Parts: sequence; structure tokens; C-alpha cells
Amino acid sequence: MHMSSCRWLAAIVIAVTALGVAPLGAQDTTGRKDTVPVPPPVLAVPVPPPPVPAPAPVTPQPPTIEQIRYAEGLRTATRGVAQLRDGLSRVLRTQQAKDSVSSRRAARRLGGLCASARTFIASGRPKMQPTAYADTLRTFAKQLTVRLDSLSRALPACEKTAGREPTTVATDLTKRLQAYDEALLAYKAALAAQNRPDSTKTVSQQ
Repeated sequence: MHMSSCRWLAAIVIAVTALGVAPLGAQDTTGRKDTVPVPPPVLAVPVPPPPVPAPAPVTPQPPTIEQIRYAEGLRTATRGVAQLRDGLSRVLRTQQAKDSVSSRRAARRLGGLCASARTFIASGRPKMQPTAYADTLRTFAKQLTVRLDSLSRALPACEKTAGREPTTVATDLTKRLQAYDEALLAYKAALAAQNRPDSTKTVSQQ
């Protein structure tokens, strides 16, 4: 009985071995996968550029003494030019109205205003020296004085003949005054450009 039991156990071991059944401790566990959390990829954060320093404010240079004198002389001369404009305006209005009495009165008034204008221009003109400026602005300042001198040279004849020949005098003065106005506009534009900060330099400094 004992021998038969041993043979029976041996037969079972041989059968199990033949079937390839591995012991429980040696069973393959590759079919089971452990779920390990995968960390998210680390993204590179862009480094911001260094702050751009603000450009230093461009402060216009204060005017020189000569430039202040030029401006003062121009203001004085402008008062005379304003009187001349008033006289020409009176003559023009009376000519359009065709009123002979008013026309003669306006012509005599023009002669008197020409004398007053010449006084103001003669007082302010010596202060207007173009050498007070440099470069392009000097050119415009000189052109303005040339036009002012041209206007001033016509005033003595205006004083004497405006009462007799108002139309001729007014026509000549109007042309000279228009040339003066153009020179004055160019001078003021150049002066404003000089005092304005240079936008090109400001951009390059950034």
C-alpha cells in the first residue's frame, strides 16, 4: 500500500512537469502593469527682454541775448506793419464802395499810417541781426530782414503820394507786404522746428 502511494505521487509530479505548470511563486506577472503617474513635461519659460530705458528728455536750448534782441526788434517792427495793414485795408474798402470822399480820407490816412509804421520799423529793425542764429534759421532770419527793409523803403513815398495816388501806392505796398508775410511764416516755422525735440534722435536712443 505504501509503495503504490509513492508511485501515484510520482506520477502526479511527472504529469505536472510535463504540462509545464510553474509553481505559484514563479508565475509570470508581466501581464499586470503597475500605473505609475507620469509628470508633465517641463516647458521652458521665455525670459523677458531687459527693460528699455526711457530716453532723456530733450530740452530746447534757451535763447541767447542776440536772439532775444532779434525777437524784441521783430515785435516792435510788427506794430508798424500792423498799422500799415490797417491803412491798406481802409483804402481797399473805400475803393470797393466807390465813395470818393471816403477814398480821399482813407488815402490821407494811409499816408499818416505809413509814417507811423516807418517809425516802428526803424526802431525795431536794428535789433534784428541774422547772425543771432545759425545754419538754416540764420538764412530765414536774414530773408525776413531783407523783406522788411524792402517794405520800409517804400514808406517814404507812401507818406508823400498816398493822398494823391492811393491805388498805385496800395498796389505796391500790398506786393511788398505779401513777400514779407511769406518770409515771416518761413522764419517762424524754422524757429519752431529748432525748438522741437528731434524725433530721429529720440528713436535712435531707444
